[in-house]
Amino acid sequence: MTATPTPSAAPSQEDGQQPMLTIGDRSYPVRDLSEEAQKLVLAVRDCDEQIMQSKRRLNYLEIARRTLIQELTARLPNS
Repeated sequence: MTATPTPSAAPSQEDGQQPMLTIGDRSYPVRDLSEEAQKLVLAVRDCDEQIMQSKRRLNYLEIARRTLIQELTARLPNS
């Protein structure tokens, strides 16, 4: 099974360069892409941002859960 290439949809603008889309070992200037492709680049970038936010939220929830279990354990009767 071949892995699906993960696009790097975050445009690179270092050193005054134009935004580039990199998929695998190929790079494409974003401004040279069709309008539909540029919209897809933005959608991929939005997905990446939402995934990162979800991972942070999950991390916070895991910390909160552990803290709640510690609090609960401290309140249980010793038997």
